[in-house]
Amino acid sequence: MDDIEANKAFNEDRYADSFKLYKQIVSETKDIDAMYMLGKHYFEGLGTVRDEDMAISLWKRASKAGSLDAKYALLEQCQTTAQCCKE
Repeated sequence: MDDIEANKAFNEDRYADSFKLYKQIVSETKDIDAMYMLGKHYFEGLGTVRDEDMAISLWKRASKAGSLDAKYALLEQCQTTAQCCKE
């Protein structure tokens, strides 16, 4: 499964659908872009209950795997590289 459907749902503001699709992609493939987007859903409460801890956890995993979007999101939320890079 790729993230084209999930991205389309997200861009059409169908957040419950995009959340479900990104979650499935992450569970099946560990795709870092989908992991970043799933974190975004959790952080902003899009299609799910807002859960900052889950979002940060997903962004840390994606960041370690090479996602620049996740690294940026962590820096935005944690304010320092020391905080965002801790396990």
